[in-house]
Amino acid sequence: MEKYTPNNVSGYSSEWNIWYSFKQGNRQAFEELYKGYFKILNNYGSRITSDNQLLEDAIHDVFIDLWRRREYLADVENIKFYLFRALRNQIIRNGKNILENTEDIDKFLDYLVSLSYEEQSIDSEHAQHRTVRIQNAIADLSERQREVINLRFYHALSLDEISALMGLSKQCVSNLLFKSYTVLRLKLRELSMLSVLTSLLVSQ
Repeated sequence: MEKYTPNNVSGYSSEWNIWYSFKQGNRQAFEELYKGYFKILNNYGSRITSDNQLLEDAIHDVFIDLWRRREYLADVENIKFYLFRALRNQIIRNGKNILENTEDIDKFLDYLVSLSYEEQSIDSEHAQHRTVRIQNAIADLSERQREVINLRFYHALSLDEISALMGLSKQCVSNLLFKSYTVLRLKLRELSMLSVLTSLLVSQ
């Protein structure tokens, strides 16, 4: 087997080739997958369960299972989506997960605010007022609306990917996004970042 190196001319630095190399039993590629996706999976998982130990165990279980089944895994186009689905299923299998009634709004809020360059330049008093407005708006969303916005807006998954991940029809996902957008539009219509939300939530 060809030795894995980050500078390999065959292109092992790309995600797809790292995945391919991992499937061939390359431990360095497996470690890169683990290091590269652990924080991302932890961030996503924290929106499914507030049990930190359950989440950490589930992430480890996902990677253990990946290594054990590496020879039988299919090639994937979107590794992040594949791992999200694996983690979600693993948490459910571990027997403790029911989607939490409360979203980790503050973490999502940090990302929401960071997207708007204009918002970064406003004074602290306005920033605090804006933060409260956004937090209240997101809190008004249902559990599923918060999850679908997290997947679409924070993780940039397509409607088809969200549909497969959540086990909902594409139309249902689209409806959830539309209803979520309607709530946020009413709550945040005076904020300039609304245009960012609009383009991200309703674009295909």
